[in-house]
Amino acid sequence: MRGYFADDLLLMMPSGTLAGVRLFGEVVSAHRAPLAVALTEQSKDSQEITLDLTGVRYFANSALEILVALSRQLSPPQCLVVCATPELRLRERLTARGWDDIETLRLTDA
Repeated sequence: MRGYFADDLLLMMPSGTLAGVRLFGEVVSAHRAPLAVALTEQSKDSQEITLDLTGVRYFANSALEILVALSRQLSPPQCLVVCATPELRLRERLTARGWDDIETLRLTDA
């Protein structure tokens, strides 16, 4: 990732040791583009792209749609691994939309 992204709600930075991105704060619709750019950059160099949401308090459905769209563009064995707290309810939200069977999108609980 070329750099960091920050505004009043969100801090986005490269992951320290893994190919991926760490987020802190709240992810709203306006953050879709920077999130898409960051994850797309990471997908060029790695089989497993990690998105660490453990520091996120809110994750908008529109941002969830970006994760789904990006993971659908990956070809196995490449995958997007999303690490999040249960409070974000990502697993339930993906299931409710029928997106829980995407092979290239994995959720892990923090």
